[in-house]
Amino acid sequence: MANEPGTNAAQMRSEILRAARLCAPNLEALGELTFAGDAANPGQRTNWASSVLQPILVPAAVQAWEFGRTGFRELLAADQSLCGKLAGPLARNSRTAGTKIALAAQAPAGETALARYMQALSRGEAPGHFAVVFCARAGVFHIPRHAALAAMVFMELRNIPVPQLWDAIDECAAFFPAPAKGLRAA
Repeated sequence: MANEPGTNAAQMRSEILRAARLCAPNLEALGELTFAGDAANPGQRTNWASSVLQPILVPAAVQAWEFGRTGFRELLAADQSLCGKLAGPLARNSRTAGTKIALAAQAPAGETALARYMQALSRGEAPGHFAVVFCARAGVFHIPRHAALAAMVFMELRNIPVPQLWDAIDECAAFFPAPAKGLRAA
């Protein structure tokens, strides 16, 4: 995290906390997400990061981040893609948390793609997976992609003892795609 161009560890931590509050304002009510285990155990974190985070969550989260402002259909597609990849308690936890966020926080005014997606979710026409809802909101709030993904991991591992939290997020960040170069159009 601290190796991001132009950022230091304190700035990145602040951005992660800001993203968590903006994208999941009811974070205390979300419960367990897709990480099931002992977040303080490096082996369990690595197993989750390599089997769930990198191949399943990150692609959908990146797509949601990219299209949260402009692509209602793309948001639905990202959300649906998780239905075929997450199963059992992981899928249920993910959908429950995403739906809680969507019901607690409306899309900002003028953000029609996100608003339409959240309306579809409230009508039961979208699964509402946490990674999609969270990262679509991050894109709308102009949170850098790498910070949005790190904040998503923060949410997954938020029960870890604080002294280990930032190192755990750094470990998981190794499973993210390379940071985007250049500017993102608003």
